[in-house]
Order: sequence, then structure tokens, then C-alpha cells
Amino acid sequence: MSRDLAARLVVGLEGEWPTAFEFAWLAEWQPAGVILFSRNVKNYNALHDLCTVLHELVPDLEIMADHEGGPVSQLAAALGRPPCPWAMGVLDDVGLTARVFEQTGIRLLEVGIDRVLAPVADVLTEPRNPVIGARSFGSDSSLVSRHTIAAVTGLLEAGVKVCLKHWPGHGGSSGDSHLVETAVHRGALPAPFESGLTAGAGAVMVGHLLVGHHKDGADVLPATLDRKFIADSKRKLGRGHVEHLLFFADDITMGALGPAMQRLGVDVPDTRETGLFDPGSLPVAWFEHLAAAGCDRLLIRGIPAAAFPLTREPDGREVGVDVESPAGPEFFPGPYAETRQRSWAAVGSVFPDRDADLLWLDFSRSDRWGAAAGQDTAHGSEGPLEMIHAHLSRMFHSVNIGLAENPSDQPRNRLLVSSHRPLPDMEDLLDGLASSGVCLALGHPSLKTDLEHLLGMDWKVVALYDIAPDDLIGVLSGPES
Repeated sequence: MSRDLAARLVVGLEGEWPTAFEFAWLAEWQPAGVILFSRNVKNYNALHDLCTVLHELVPDLEIMADHEGGPVSQLAAALGRPPCPWAMGVLDDVGLTARVFEQTGIRLLEVGIDRVLAPVADVLTEPRNPVIGARSFGSDSSLVSRHTIAAVTGLLEAGVKVCLKHWPGHGGSSGDSHLVETAVHRGALPAPFESGLTAGAGAVMVGHLLVGHHKDGADVLPATLDRKFIADSKRKLGRGHVEHLLFFADDITMGALGPAMQRLGVDVPDTRETGLFDPGSLPVAWFEHLAAAGCDRLLIRGIPAAAFPLTREPDGREVGVDVESPAGPEFFPGPYAETRQRSWAAVGSVFPDRDADLLWLDFSRSDRWGAAAGQDTAHGSEGPLEMIHAHLSRMFHSVNIGLAENPSDQPRNRLLVSSHRPLPDMEDLLDGLASSGVCLALGHPSLKTDLEHLLGMDWKVVALYDIAPDDLIGVLSGPES
């Protein structure tokens, strides 16, 4: 049984090169795949070497990553940061979306990635959703459907496999399944998933989302643990080809699984400070319940050493230890740059003012995706937020991050607010502002509406949907850049 379970696992690694223990574990247990994160990425050539040695170690291994674009671009340090899906939905040019994802697929395949865990087919029906945000193409099901088709078409044209997410739809939740149990509410919209599968996607990621109400009074289970829901979903989405449709369970260390596993009688370990479970501490029953429910692949962000222990000690050798690798090729900006330039054009050149003092309220430091964003530049270089600060400093008289830093004698008429998540309570942070001005909202789609309400009609609020230097340079440099 353990071997059958191991054949469903997609595991994560600690760093840029496997440890001796990880090499030994992969060789013994032969999992279905490896999922890579920003912590595994140094640069293009190092990532290529890593994929090569993993493929040699485990025959038929699928290497995959969350490389959606925008804040969730785990391979950005090697392959660049694709524009975020929400920006593509705002432009609503499906041809451009297809070209963006084709370019992403080309880069992924060249470096050795077999499957991308994208596109996001969730419809953002809850505007202040804390986990989807700009990862979605939009709040309209038909818009998300046509851009999901375009994204899948582009990726498949490049030759990389696809996994839609997060069935049955995470866009209507008010909670974050990384941390807590949460229901789908109005977010369970099947059309984008059906459209993506019709376009050729062969896999769907299932979220740990509470679905339905059991008539017998039994506890409601997350979709990944509900055998009837999984079976019904495979029949609905498979359309007679159920055996070829793979269902991936979202990362099984997420906090949302804890209460349900406890109700099922599984020993539940303590969560870490992040609200996630330690991959190495999960018991084998955890995996058994997910497999019994019908999940074909079980994503886990580390090595499940307790449930699948090594039968012998590693020999201490790190096979093919990585040496210093050159960075790799420079990518032609192509559709990535076009998307950003058209987004900048929609925002206009109203924001920069060399005579103004800018107040920057940055809430992105505490975002879960900050780590991925921080990998956009080479090791030892400035991170994105430092680079943004440098660009801003050339476009304004002064840049103050928060009211406590070098307060200005004059009320500020320029405001930048950056966050991948909905705004926290910030009314007390706006006392130093002028009665009118221009605000740039950078990140979550809800920021613009919330800021318009907070600032009043005499402030002009414009929006971009990612937090990276490339998404600001065009606005700050003006129309001649």
C-alpha cells in the first residue's frame, strides 16, 4: 500500500540542490513528481541542471511548479515573472493571453519543467478574497472562461502539461484554505474548468474547500476528502474520459485539512507558525484518506519522512553536487512587456510628480507571496521592493514608507498602496494626506474600490495588479519610455 501511495506523491525539496537524504529518498520511493518553489531556484542554468538530475534519478518523473504569473511565479529568478492574470483579464485580449502563456510554456519546457500548475480558473466572486486576488482573470465567469481557454491553448502549444485550479472554485471564499476551513460559497463556478478541459487541459487541482451539505447530518468534508464529490466531479468534468483526467490535491500540508482529518480520527500534528503542517510529521493515514477519496496526485511541499521512511541511511554523498552556475540566457521581453506596457497606458502618466512628497503604505512584506517576489532578482541583488523604492525616489521629491518615516511638513498629494491581499484597517494612516491627489493601488483587485471609498471623490485612484519593478517603470518614466 505504501508503494501505491508513494506513486501518487509530488514532493518538495529544501533548497537549490537535493540533500543526500533527498537523493536517497527519491531513489527509494520513486514519487510521481517533484514540485519546485522559489527556494529551489538560483538561476536558469542551475534550475536546468536540477531538472536534469531529477529526471535521471526517477524515471517518468513529472517536475512541476506554481508559475501562474504575477505574485505566484515561483521560478521567476530563472525564467522571469509573467504578468499577472488579472491584468490580462482587464485588457481582455485573448490573443495576447495565449501568447503570454505560450512564452511561459516555452521557458518552462526548455529548462526541464514538465507541468505547470496553472492557469487559475477561479472566478473572483468575493471581491476581498484573501488568497486568489489578482491570480484570477476576473470576476465574470465568461471572461475567465475565454482567458482560461487562451492560457491552456498557449501552454499546450509550447508543449508543457497543464493543471487547472482550484476546483470547484476558490474565488468565492472569504477564508484562506492555507490556514483554515473555508467554504466555496458563490465561487463554485464550473464553466472555466469545463472550458479549460475542452481546450486540452488534462488535470485539475482540487482545493481543500468545504462543499455541499450532507443530508444524513454527517460532517461536511473538504472536496479533497469527499469521495462522492470527487467521483461526481470526475464524471462531470471527464465527459466519458475519466481515466485520463488527473485530480491533484492542493498542498496537503494546508491548515484547512486539520479539522476534517481530526473528525476522521487521524492523529493531527501541530501546525507551524505559518498555519501549515510540517510535511515530515504527517501520518500515513493522512495520505490514505486522500487517496481513498479519489485524489490521483498528492502535492506536499516537502518530504513526508514519517509516513514514508527510508529503509536505509543515506550514504552521505550529495550526487552531482551543484557548482557555481552562470545565470543563463536573457529572454526577449515579447508578450510579457506588451502586457505591462498596455496596462501602463491604461493607467496613464498622472501619478509621478517631481515636486511631490510620496507616501507609500506597503503591506506586502507580510504577504505569503513575498518570498516568491523576493526571488525575482539574482542572488545578492536588490529585491523588488528595494528596486521600486529606487525608481520612486527618482520620480518624487521624497518617498516616505509609512507616516513614521521622515514626516513631511506639507500634506501629501501622492499615495502608493501595495498589497497582494485586501486592505487592513488603514483610516488612521491617512491623516497626512492632502484633500485631493492621485493614488496608485498596486496589487489586489479590491484595493482600487476600497481606496476610492476611503479617500473620497477628490482623489483619483488608478491601479496596477502586481508588485514588481517592471510594473512601475512605465508609469514612472512617463509616456516617452
